[in-house]
Amino acid sequence: MGANEDRKVSLVVGAGGPTGGPFIWAALEALEHRTRWRASSAHEIIGTSAGAFVSASFNGRSEPVAGSVDALIEVANGHLYPANQAVRGAAALRRFAGRLIARFAPLNKEIAAYNVPDAPFHPGATAVTVRRAGTRVEHHLADANDVEAVVRASAAIPGLNQPIEVDGVLHVDGAVHSATNTDLVREPDVIVVIAPMIPASGGTVVARFHRAQLRAELAKPLQRGVPVVVVMPSEAAHAERRDREPFATEGAAAVARL
Repeated sequence: MGANEDRKVSLVVGAGGPTGGPFIWAALEALEHRTRWRASSAHEIIGTSAGAFVSASFNGRSEPVAGSVDALIEVANGHLYPANQAVRGAAALRRFAGRLIARFAPLNKEIAAYNVPDAPFHPGATAVTVRRAGTRVEHHLADANDVEAVVRASAAIPGLNQPIEVDGVLHVDGAVHSATNTDLVREPDVIVVIAPMIPASGGTVVARFHRAQLRAELAKPLQRGVPVVVVMPSEAAHAERRDREPFATEGAAAVARL
C-alpha cells in the first residue's frame, strides 16, 4: 500500500441515546460520500454507548481508498475546539461526577434489551464501559468473553438501566466517564470523532461539560499536529434529538457543514 493507505485513522463514535446511532450512521455515510473514506478502513474504532453498537457492527477492516485520508485531512476542524485551563477544569469536574454516578448507579432498574451484532468483528473494534467502582474499561471486542454483555453494559445508563455484569463485575454506560472517550486513541495519524451527544456550540450545562471534556481529550493530539475531524449536531438539532429521523438527517447536515 502507498503512504496514504499506511496512515492510521482512529474512529471515535460516541454516546447519543436511542437516536445517537442513526446520527452516527448518517454522518459516516455522508463522510464517505464526501471524502471516499470508509469507516470500516479505520485502524481502530472506539465506541461508547450508542457508539459501542456501531463499533460492533463492522465485521472486518476494508482496504482504504487511495486519497481518502488526504480528503479527510482537508475537512479537519478540530482546531476549532482548543482547550484552555477553564476547559481542563470543567473536564476534570465532569470525570469526577461520572465516577460518583457509576458508584451509586441503582440496581433495581430495567434491564435494557438490545440486539447486539454477532462475530466476526472489526479487528480494532472496542467498546467502553465503567465499573461501578468508577474505573473505565476498554474492551477489545474480538477478545471479549461476552460481547453482548460488553456492548449492553456500554449503553446501561445509570438511573434508567440495570448495570450489566461483565466478567463477574457490574458495569455501566461508558459515557459516565466521557461522552466520546477520545483520549483512548493510540497515536493515530488522523482522528474522526462522531459526537451525537455534544452540540457544536451552546447547549445545556451538561452538554457544555461534555464539550469541555472532548476539547480536553483532543488537546494532546492537536498539539502533536494530528488532524481531527469532529462531527457534532447544531445546538438546535441537539435540543430536538429525541426525534429519530430529523436527528439522523442532522448527521449528514453536520458533515456538510465541515
